[in-house]
Amino acid sequence: RLFKPFYLLLAILVVSTVIKVIAVKGNNFPFTMDQGRDMTDIRQMVVTHTPRLVGPTTSINGVLLGPFWYYFNLIPFLLFGGSPSAIVYWQILWFQLSVLLLYFVLQKQSRSLAFFTSALLLLAPFGFNTARYFWNANSMPIFTILFFASIVWSNSSANKYTRLLVGLLAGLSMQIEAAFGVLFFPFLFVYYLFSREKIKNIFWSGLGFAITLIPQVLFELRHGFIMTKIFLSEFTGKGEMLGEKISFSEKLAQRGEHLVDIVRHTNHLPENLVFIFTALTFVFVLCFLLSRSIKKTDKKIPSLVFAFFVFAAVFYLIFPQKLKIWYTLGLSVPIIMIDAVFLSFIFRSRRRLLRLAALLVIAATLFFSVKAQNDYFSIMYRLSGNNPSNLQNEIAAVDWVYQKAAGRGFSVYSYLPSVYDYPYQHVFWWYGTQKYGYQPSDISYLPNQPEYILRGNLAWSKKRQSGNDQLTFLIIERESEM
Repeated sequence: RLFKPFYLLLAILVVSTVIKVIAVKGNNFPFTMDQGRDMTDIRQMVVTHTPRLVGPTTSINGVLLGPFWYYFNLIPFLLFGGSPSAIVYWQILWFQLSVLLLYFVLQKQSRSLAFFTSALLLLAPFGFNTARYFWNANSMPIFTILFFASIVWSNSSANKYTRLLVGLLAGLSMQIEAAFGVLFFPFLFVYYLFSREKIKNIFWSGLGFAITLIPQVLFELRHGFIMTKIFLSEFTGKGEMLGEKISFSEKLAQRGEHLVDIVRHTNHLPENLVFIFTALTFVFVLCFLLSRSIKKTDKKIPSLVFAFFVFAAVFYLIFPQKLKIWYTLGLSVPIIMIDAVFLSFIFRSRRRLLRLAALLVIAATLFFSVKAQNDYFSIMYRLSGNNPSNLQNEIAAVDWVYQKAAGRGFSVYSYLPSVYDYPYQHVFWWYGTQKYGYQPSDISYLPNQPEYILRGNLAWSKKRQSGNDQLTFLIIERESEM
Protein backbone atom coordinates (compact mmCIF):
# COMPACT_ATOMS: atom_id res chain seq x y z
CA ARG A 1 0.00 0.00 0.00
CA LEU A 2 1.36 3.41 -0.97
CA PHE A 3 2.32 5.84 1.78
CA LYS A 4 -0.33 8.59 1.46
CA PRO A 5 2.10 11.58 1.54
CA PHE A 6 3.87 9.95 -1.43
CA TYR A 7 1.31 11.65 -3.69
CA LEU A 8 2.34 15.00 -2.20
CA LEU A 9 5.96 14.07 -2.91
CA LEU A 10 5.12 13.35 -6.56
CA ALA A 11 3.49 16.78 -6.81
CA ILE A 12 6.59 18.38 -5.30
CA LEU A 13 8.76 16.45 -7.76
CA VAL A 14 6.76 17.75 -10.72
CA VAL A 15 6.68 21.36 -9.46
CA SER A 16 10.41 21.48 -8.72
CA THR A 17 11.28 19.88 -12.06
CA VAL A 18 9.12 22.34 -14.03
CA ILE A 19 10.64 25.32 -12.18
CA LYS A 20 14.20 24.13 -12.82
CA VAL A 21 13.55 23.53 -16.52
CA ILE A 22 11.80 26.88 -17.07
CA ALA A 23 14.73 28.73 -15.48
CA VAL A 24 17.18 27.50 -18.13
CA LYS A 25 15.01 27.07 -21.23
CA GLY A 26 16.15 28.77 -24.39
CA ASN A 27 19.86 28.58 -23.43
CA ASN A 28 19.30 30.97 -20.53
CA PHE A 29 22.28 30.10 -18.34
CA PRO A 30 25.91 31.17 -17.88
CA PHE A 31 28.41 29.67 -20.30
CA THR A 32 31.76 30.86 -19.01
CA MET A 33 35.33 29.63 -19.22
CA ASP A 34 34.63 26.63 -16.94
CA GLN A 35 31.69 25.41 -19.00
CA GLY A 36 33.44 26.19 -22.30
CA ARG A 37 36.58 24.33 -21.20
CA ASP A 38 34.56 21.27 -20.20
CA MET A 39 32.70 21.19 -23.51
CA THR A 40 35.91 21.70 -25.46
CA ASP A 41 37.60 18.86 -23.57
CA ILE A 42 34.66 16.51 -24.19
CA ARG A 43 34.64 17.59 -27.85
CA GLN A 44 38.30 16.66 -28.14
CA MET A 45 37.54 13.20 -26.73
CA VAL A 46 34.90 12.78 -29.43
CA VAL A 47 36.67 14.19 -32.50
CA THR A 48 40.10 12.70 -31.72
CA HIS A 49 38.70 9.40 -30.37
CA THR A 50 41.06 9.76 -27.41
CA PRO A 51 40.01 8.76 -23.88
CA ARG A 52 41.00 11.11 -21.07
CA LEU A 53 42.84 10.21 -17.87
CA VAL A 54 42.13 13.49 -16.05
CA GLY A 55 39.29 15.97 -15.79
CA PRO A 56 38.86 19.66 -14.87
CA THR A 57 41.34 21.53 -12.72
CA THR A 58 40.95 21.88 -8.96
CA SER A 59 41.53 25.07 -6.95
CA ILE A 60 45.21 24.05 -6.97
CA ASN A 61 46.38 24.97 -10.47
CA GLY A 62 48.05 21.94 -12.02
CA VAL A 63 46.22 19.39 -9.88
CA LEU A 64 43.41 17.88 -11.96
CA LEU A 65 40.33 15.90 -11.00
CA GLY A 66 39.77 12.42 -12.36
CA PRO A 67 38.00 12.14 -15.74
CA PHE A 68 34.60 10.93 -14.48
CA TRP A 69 32.95 14.37 -14.87
CA TYR A 70 33.70 14.25 -18.60
CA TYR A 71 32.50 10.67 -19.08
CA PHE A 72 29.39 11.45 -17.02
CA ASN A 73 28.47 14.22 -19.50
CA LEU A 74 29.60 12.37 -22.62
CA ILE A 75 26.17 10.72 -23.03
CA PRO A 76 24.08 13.93 -23.42
CA PHE A 77 26.93 15.49 -25.43
CA LEU A 78 26.74 12.69 -28.00
CA LEU A 79 22.94 12.42 -28.00
CA PHE A 80 22.39 16.14 -28.59
CA GLY A 81 25.34 17.05 -30.79
CA GLY A 82 27.29 19.03 -28.21
CA SER A 83 24.41 21.22 -27.00
CA PRO A 84 25.28 22.83 -23.63
CA SER A 85 21.56 22.82 -22.74
CA ALA A 86 21.61 19.02 -22.79
CA ILE A 87 24.24 19.03 -20.02
CA VAL A 88 22.11 21.37 -17.88
CA TYR A 89 19.01 19.21 -18.31
CA TRP A 90 21.13 16.11 -17.60
CA GLN A 91 22.22 17.66 -14.32
CA ILE A 92 18.61 18.48 -13.41
CA LEU A 93 17.50 14.95 -14.30
CA TRP A 94 20.14 13.34 -12.11
CA PHE A 95 19.35 15.49 -9.11
CA GLN A 96 15.66 14.57 -9.29
CA LEU A 97 16.49 10.88 -9.89
CA SER A 98 18.97 10.78 -7.01
CA VAL A 99 16.32 12.13 -4.62
CA LEU A 100 13.82 9.52 -5.83
CA LEU A 101 16.42 6.78 -5.41
CA LEU A 102 17.15 7.94 -1.86
CA TYR A 103 13.40 7.88 -1.17
CA PHE A 104 13.05 4.25 -2.22
CA VAL A 105 16.11 3.24 -0.21
CA LEU A 106 15.01 5.07 2.93
CA GLN A 107 11.39 3.98 2.76
CA LYS A 108 12.45 0.41 3.52
CA GLN A 109 13.66 1.72 6.88
CA SER A 110 11.13 4.48 7.51
CA ARG A 111 8.50 5.75 5.07
CA SER A 112 8.10 9.03 6.93
CA LEU A 113 11.87 9.70 6.97
CA ALA A 114 11.99 8.91 3.25
CA PHE A 115 9.16 11.37 2.56
CA PHE A 116 10.49 14.29 4.60
CA THR A 117 14.07 13.86 3.36
CA SER A 118 13.02 13.76 -0.29
CA ALA A 119 10.53 16.62 -0.02
CA LEU A 120 13.05 18.93 1.67
CA LEU A 121 15.76 18.06 -0.86
CA LEU A 122 13.48 18.72 -3.85
CA LEU A 123 12.52 22.13 -2.46
CA ALA A 124 15.94 23.21 -1.14
CA PRO A 125 17.29 26.53 -2.48
CA PHE A 126 20.68 24.99 -3.29
CA GLY A 127 18.90 22.47 -5.53
CA PHE A 128 17.40 25.27 -7.62
CA ASN A 129 20.59 27.36 -7.62
CA THR A 130 22.87 24.55 -8.78
CA ALA A 131 20.40 23.61 -11.53
CA ARG A 132 20.81 26.99 -13.26
CA TYR A 133 24.11 26.14 -14.93
CA PHE A 134 26.32 23.09 -15.23
CA TRP A 135 29.61 22.87 -13.37
CA ASN A 136 31.29 19.92 -11.71
CA ALA A 137 30.95 21.41 -8.19
CA ASN A 138 27.22 21.96 -8.79
CA SER A 139 26.79 18.20 -9.17
CA MET A 140 28.32 17.46 -5.76
CA PRO A 141 24.90 17.37 -4.00
CA ILE A 142 23.78 14.69 -6.49
CA PHE A 143 26.66 12.41 -5.59
CA THR A 144 26.32 13.16 -1.88
CA ILE A 145 22.70 11.95 -2.07
CA LEU A 146 23.78 8.85 -3.99
CA PHE A 147 26.57 8.21 -1.47
CA PHE A 148 24.16 8.20 1.47
CA ALA A 149 21.68 6.08 -0.48
CA SER A 150 24.39 3.52 -1.24
CA ILE A 151 25.48 3.27 2.42
CA VAL A 152 21.91 2.80 3.67
CA TRP A 153 21.30 0.20 0.98
CA SER A 154 24.53 -1.68 1.72
CA ASN A 155 23.74 -1.71 5.46
CA SER A 156 20.53 -3.62 4.74
CA SER A 157 22.10 -6.00 2.22
CA ALA A 158 24.36 -8.99 2.69
CA ASN A 159 25.63 -8.73 -0.89
CA LYS A 160 29.34 -7.86 -0.93
CA TYR A 161 28.95 -5.93 -4.18
CA THR A 162 26.88 -3.25 -2.44
CA ARG A 163 30.06 -2.39 -0.47
CA LEU A 164 31.96 -2.26 -3.75
CA LEU A 165 29.37 0.23 -5.04
CA VAL A 166 29.78 2.45 -1.96
CA GLY A 167 33.53 2.56 -2.54
CA LEU A 168 33.04 3.33 -6.22
CA LEU A 169 30.71 6.23 -5.41
CA ALA A 170 33.17 7.56 -2.83
CA GLY A 171 35.91 7.59 -5.46
CA LEU A 172 33.78 9.03 -8.24
CA SER A 173 32.50 11.76 -5.93
CA MET A 174 36.10 12.84 -5.33
CA GLN A 175 36.35 13.34 -9.10
CA ILE A 176 33.33 15.67 -9.04
CA GLU A 177 34.65 18.07 -6.36
CA ALA A 178 37.76 16.98 -4.50
CA ALA A 179 37.41 19.46 -1.64
CA PHE A 180 34.23 17.70 -0.46
CA GLY A 181 34.46 14.29 -2.11
CA VAL A 182 37.77 13.70 -0.33
CA LEU A 183 35.74 13.18 2.87
CA PHE A 184 33.77 10.20 1.64
CA PHE A 185 36.18 7.30 1.75
CA PRO A 186 37.96 8.24 5.01
CA PHE A 187 34.53 8.68 6.62
CA LEU A 188 33.40 5.35 5.21
CA PHE A 189 36.48 3.62 6.65
CA VAL A 190 35.96 5.15 10.12
CA TYR A 191 32.22 4.43 9.98
CA TYR A 192 32.86 0.78 9.12
CA LEU A 193 35.35 0.43 11.97
CA PHE A 194 32.92 1.85 14.54
CA SER A 195 30.13 -0.28 13.06
CA ARG A 196 32.36 -3.34 13.45
CA GLU A 197 31.98 -4.25 9.82
CA LYS A 198 33.71 -7.39 8.63
CA ILE A 199 37.16 -6.92 7.14
CA LYS A 200 36.00 -8.34 3.81
CA ASN A 201 33.31 -5.64 3.54
CA ILE A 202 35.91 -2.93 4.17
CA PHE A 203 38.08 -4.61 1.55
CA TRP A 204 35.31 -4.49 -1.09
CA SER A 205 34.70 -0.79 -0.48
CA GLY A 206 38.44 -0.13 -0.62
CA LEU A 207 38.65 -2.01 -3.91
CA GLY A 208 35.80 0.06 -5.38
CA PHE A 209 37.55 3.27 -4.31
CA ALA A 210 40.92 2.11 -5.67
CA ILE A 211 39.43 1.34 -9.11
CA THR A 212 38.44 5.00 -9.52
CA LEU A 213 42.05 6.11 -8.97
CA ILE A 214 43.46 4.11 -11.89
CA PRO A 215 43.20 6.88 -14.57
CA GLN A 216 44.96 9.47 -12.38
CA VAL A 217 47.65 6.95 -11.36
CA LEU A 218 48.34 6.23 -15.05
CA PHE A 219 48.51 9.99 -15.73
CA GLU A 220 50.99 10.44 -12.87
CA LEU A 221 53.17 7.60 -14.09
CA ARG A 222 53.24 9.13 -17.58
CA HIS A 223 54.08 12.62 -16.30
CA GLY A 224 56.56 11.97 -13.51
CA PHE A 225 54.07 12.44 -10.65
CA ILE A 226 53.64 16.10 -11.53
CA MET A 227 50.31 16.52 -9.71
CA THR A 228 51.59 14.77 -6.59
CA LYS A 229 54.55 17.16 -6.42
CA ILE A 230 52.31 20.24 -6.79
CA PHE A 231 49.87 18.89 -4.18
CA LEU A 232 52.62 18.16 -1.66
CA SER A 233 54.17 21.56 -2.28
CA GLU A 234 50.84 23.25 -1.53
CA PHE A 235 50.27 21.44 1.75
CA THR A 236 53.85 21.63 3.01
CA GLY A 237 53.71 25.41 2.94
CA LYS A 238 55.66 26.01 -0.28
CA GLY A 239 52.61 27.04 -2.32
CA GLU A 240 49.82 29.54 -1.77
CA MET A 241 47.32 28.69 -4.50
CA LEU A 242 44.60 28.06 -1.90
CA GLY A 243 45.42 31.29 -0.09
CA GLU A 244 47.27 32.04 3.12
CA LYS A 245 46.87 29.81 6.14
CA ILE A 246 44.67 31.29 8.85
CA SER A 247 44.72 30.99 12.63
CA PHE A 248 42.36 28.77 14.60
CA SER A 249 40.32 31.75 15.82
CA GLU A 250 40.02 33.00 12.22
CA LYS A 251 38.96 29.50 11.18
CA LEU A 252 36.19 29.41 13.77
CA ALA A 253 34.83 32.76 12.59
CA GLN A 254 35.11 31.92 8.89
CA ARG A 255 33.67 28.42 9.31
CA GLY A 256 30.82 29.86 11.34
CA GLU A 257 29.93 32.32 8.57
CA HIS A 258 30.29 29.52 6.05
CA LEU A 259 27.94 27.24 7.99
CA VAL A 260 25.36 30.03 8.29
CA ASP A 261 25.42 30.41 4.52
CA ILE A 262 24.99 26.65 4.01
CA VAL A 263 22.03 26.50 6.42
CA ARG A 264 20.46 29.54 4.74
CA HIS A 265 20.33 27.60 1.46
CA THR A 266 18.67 24.49 2.90
CA ASN A 267 15.15 25.94 2.99
CA HIS A 268 13.09 28.78 1.49
CA LEU A 269 11.28 29.46 4.76
CA PRO A 270 11.92 32.92 6.29
CA GLU A 271 15.58 33.06 7.25
CA ASN A 272 15.15 33.37 11.02
CA LEU A 273 12.82 30.37 11.01
CA VAL A 274 15.36 28.32 9.03
CA PHE A 275 18.10 28.97 11.59
CA ILE A 276 15.82 28.29 14.57
CA PHE A 277 14.42 25.15 12.99
CA THR A 278 17.88 23.78 12.07
CA ALA A 279 19.29 24.48 15.54
CA LEU A 280 16.26 22.75 17.08
CA THR A 281 16.65 19.68 14.86
CA PHE A 282 20.35 19.32 15.67
CA VAL A 283 19.68 19.47 19.41
CA PHE A 284 16.83 16.99 19.04
CA VAL A 285 18.87 14.50 16.99
CA LEU A 286 21.74 14.66 19.48
CA CYS A 287 19.33 13.92 22.35
CA PHE A 288 17.71 11.22 20.20
CA LEU A 289 21.05 9.50 19.68
CA LEU A 290 21.98 9.72 23.37
CA SER A 291 18.63 8.40 24.58
CA ARG A 292 18.69 4.86 25.94
CA SER A 293 14.98 4.37 25.33
CA ILE A 294 15.36 4.53 21.53
CA LYS A 295 16.12 1.28 19.71
CA LYS A 296 19.53 0.95 18.05
CA THR A 297 17.88 0.12 14.74
CA ASP A 298 15.99 3.44 14.85
CA LYS A 299 19.26 5.27 15.47
CA LYS A 300 21.13 3.75 12.53
CA ILE A 301 20.37 6.34 9.85
CA PRO A 302 20.37 9.40 12.17
CA SER A 303 23.73 8.31 13.61
CA LEU A 304 25.17 7.86 10.10
CA VAL A 305 24.13 11.35 9.02
CA PHE A 306 25.10 13.07 12.27
CA ALA A 307 28.47 11.29 12.31
CA PHE A 308 29.18 12.48 8.76
CA PHE A 309 28.40 16.07 9.72
CA VAL A 310 30.73 15.89 12.74
CA PHE A 311 33.44 14.25 10.60
CA ALA A 312 33.16 17.06 8.03
CA ALA A 313 33.25 19.73 10.74
CA VAL A 314 36.48 18.29 12.20
CA PHE A 315 38.07 18.00 8.75
CA TYR A 316 37.30 21.61 7.83
CA LEU A 317 38.60 22.86 11.18
CA ILE A 318 41.90 21.13 10.39
CA PHE A 319 41.94 22.45 6.79
CA PRO A 320 44.42 25.35 6.95
CA GLN A 321 42.96 27.85 4.47
CA LYS A 322 39.67 29.67 4.04
CA LEU A 323 36.80 27.65 2.61
CA LYS A 324 35.26 28.59 -0.70
CA ILE A 325 31.48 28.22 -0.89
CA TRP A 326 31.55 25.54 -3.59
CA TYR A 327 33.78 23.32 -1.44
CA THR A 328 30.85 22.38 0.77
CA LEU A 329 27.77 22.38 -1.47
CA GLY A 330 27.27 18.70 -0.59
CA LEU A 331 27.14 19.45 3.15
CA SER A 332 23.59 20.76 2.70
CA VAL A 333 22.43 17.16 2.14
CA PRO A 334 23.21 15.75 5.64
CA ILE A 335 21.84 18.95 7.24
CA ILE A 336 18.54 18.42 5.43
CA MET A 337 18.52 14.75 6.43
CA ILE A 338 18.93 15.77 10.07
CA ASP A 339 15.96 18.14 9.67
CA ALA A 340 14.00 15.24 8.19
CA VAL A 341 14.80 12.96 11.15
CA PHE A 342 13.11 15.47 13.45
CA LEU A 343 10.04 15.87 11.22
CA SER A 344 9.78 12.11 10.81
CA PHE A 345 9.86 11.62 14.57
CA ILE A 346 7.03 14.03 15.32
CA PHE A 347 5.03 12.73 12.34
CA ARG A 348 5.10 9.25 13.87
CA SER A 349 3.63 10.65 17.07
CA ARG A 350 0.14 9.52 18.09
CA ARG A 351 -0.88 13.14 18.51
CA ARG A 352 -2.63 14.40 15.41
CA LEU A 353 -1.53 17.98 16.10
CA LEU A 354 2.14 16.99 15.87
CA ARG A 355 1.54 14.98 12.72
CA LEU A 356 -0.23 17.95 11.19
CA ALA A 357 2.62 20.29 12.25
CA ALA A 358 5.17 18.14 10.39
CA LEU A 359 3.08 18.25 7.20
CA LEU A 360 2.54 22.00 7.61
CA VAL A 361 6.31 22.49 7.57
CA ILE A 362 6.42 20.80 4.16
CA ALA A 363 3.41 22.78 2.93
CA ALA A 364 5.00 26.05 4.07
CA THR A 365 8.30 25.04 2.47
CA LEU A 366 6.49 24.36 -0.81
CA PHE A 367 4.70 27.72 -0.65
CA PHE A 368 7.84 29.76 0.08
CA SER A 369 9.84 27.80 -2.49
CA VAL A 370 7.37 28.58 -5.27
CA LYS A 371 7.24 32.21 -4.13
CA ALA A 372 11.04 32.54 -4.10
CA GLN A 373 11.37 31.04 -7.57
CA ASN A 374 8.58 33.26 -8.88
CA ASP A 375 10.46 36.28 -7.52
CA TYR A 376 13.56 35.03 -9.33
CA PHE A 377 11.63 34.67 -12.59
CA SER A 378 10.49 38.29 -12.33
CA ILE A 379 14.12 39.48 -12.64
CA MET A 380 15.63 36.50 -14.48
CA TYR A 381 15.55 37.92 -18.00
CA ARG A 382 16.91 41.27 -16.87
CA LEU A 383 19.82 39.50 -15.18
CA SER A 384 20.52 37.31 -18.22
CA GLY A 385 20.15 40.24 -20.62
CA ASN A 386 22.88 42.14 -18.77
CA ASN A 387 25.21 39.14 -18.66
CA PRO A 388 27.44 38.91 -21.77
CA SER A 389 28.56 35.39 -20.79
CA ASN A 390 24.99 34.08 -20.82
CA LEU A 391 24.71 31.46 -23.59
CA GLN A 392 21.71 33.26 -25.14
CA ASN A 393 23.85 36.37 -25.66
CA GLU A 394 26.83 34.42 -26.94
CA ILE A 395 24.61 32.73 -29.52
CA ALA A 396 23.29 36.17 -30.53
CA ALA A 397 26.88 37.33 -31.04
CA VAL A 398 27.64 34.30 -33.22
CA ASP A 399 24.45 34.94 -35.25
CA TRP A 400 25.54 38.54 -35.79
CA VAL A 401 28.98 37.44 -37.03
CA TYR A 402 27.57 34.92 -39.51
CA GLN A 403 24.92 37.36 -40.76
CA LYS A 404 27.53 40.05 -41.40
CA ALA A 405 29.81 37.51 -43.07
CA ALA A 406 26.94 36.64 -45.45
CA GLY A 407 28.38 33.28 -46.42
CA ARG A 408 31.99 34.44 -46.77
CA GLY A 409 34.90 32.98 -44.85
CA PHE A 410 36.14 34.92 -41.82
CA SER A 411 38.45 34.92 -38.84
CA VAL A 412 37.15 35.60 -35.34
CA TYR A 413 39.04 36.58 -32.19
CA SER A 414 37.35 36.81 -28.81
CA TYR A 415 38.63 39.13 -26.10
CA LEU A 416 37.22 37.81 -22.81
CA PRO A 417 37.99 38.42 -19.11
CA SER A 418 39.12 34.79 -18.91
CA VAL A 419 41.59 35.38 -21.82
CA TYR A 420 41.08 31.86 -23.20
CA ASP A 421 38.12 31.84 -25.56
CA TYR A 422 36.72 28.39 -24.66
CA PRO A 423 33.06 29.54 -24.66
CA TYR A 424 33.22 30.87 -28.23
CA GLN A 425 35.42 27.96 -29.31
CA HIS A 426 32.50 25.70 -28.49
CA VAL A 427 29.60 27.93 -29.59
CA PHE A 428 31.09 28.47 -33.06
CA TRP A 429 31.86 24.75 -33.39
CA TRP A 430 28.46 23.54 -32.14
CA TYR A 431 25.91 26.23 -33.01
CA GLY A 432 27.65 28.00 -35.90
CA THR A 433 28.37 24.76 -37.75
CA GLN A 434 24.87 23.33 -37.20
CA LYS A 435 23.01 26.47 -38.27
CA TYR A 436 25.27 27.96 -40.96
CA GLY A 437 27.09 24.87 -42.24
CA TYR A 438 30.64 26.21 -42.07
CA GLN A 439 33.30 27.34 -39.62
CA PRO A 440 35.70 30.30 -39.27
CA SER A 441 39.03 30.05 -41.08
CA ASP A 442 40.68 30.96 -37.79
CA ILE A 443 39.34 31.22 -34.23
CA SER A 444 41.36 32.14 -31.18
CA TYR A 445 41.83 34.76 -28.48
CA LEU A 446 44.60 36.32 -30.59
CA PRO A 447 46.11 35.46 -33.98
CA ASN A 448 49.10 33.11 -34.19
CA GLN A 449 48.92 31.81 -30.62
CA PRO A 450 50.62 28.57 -29.48
CA GLU A 451 48.34 25.53 -29.37
CA TYR A 452 46.19 25.64 -26.21
CA ILE A 453 43.64 23.01 -27.27
CA LEU A 454 45.35 19.69 -27.90
CA ARG A 455 44.92 18.65 -31.56
CA GLY A 456 42.31 21.39 -31.82
CA ASN A 457 42.44 21.60 -35.62
CA LEU A 458 40.73 18.21 -35.92
CA ALA A 459 37.49 19.79 -34.70
CA TRP A 460 37.47 22.41 -37.46
CA SER A 461 36.68 20.20 -40.44
CA LYS A 462 34.33 22.67 -42.19
CA LYS A 463 36.45 25.79 -42.36
CA ARG A 464 35.71 28.32 -45.08
CA GLN A 465 38.76 30.30 -46.07
CA SER A 466 38.57 34.08 -46.28
CA GLY A 467 40.31 34.46 -49.63
CA ASN A 468 41.47 37.89 -50.74
CA ASP A 469 38.57 39.65 -49.06
CA GLN A 470 39.82 39.12 -45.50
CA LEU A 471 37.00 39.42 -42.95
CA THR A 472 37.98 39.62 -39.30
CA PHE A 473 35.56 39.85 -36.38
CA LEU A 474 36.54 40.83 -32.85
CA ILE A 475 34.18 39.89 -30.02
CA ILE A 476 34.77 41.93 -26.88
CA GLU A 477 33.20 40.83 -23.60
CA ARG A 478 33.78 43.64 -21.14
CA GLU A 479 34.71 42.96 -17.53
CA SER A 480 32.09 44.75 -15.42
CA GLU A 481 34.44 45.23 -12.44
CA MET A 482 37.41 46.59 -14.40
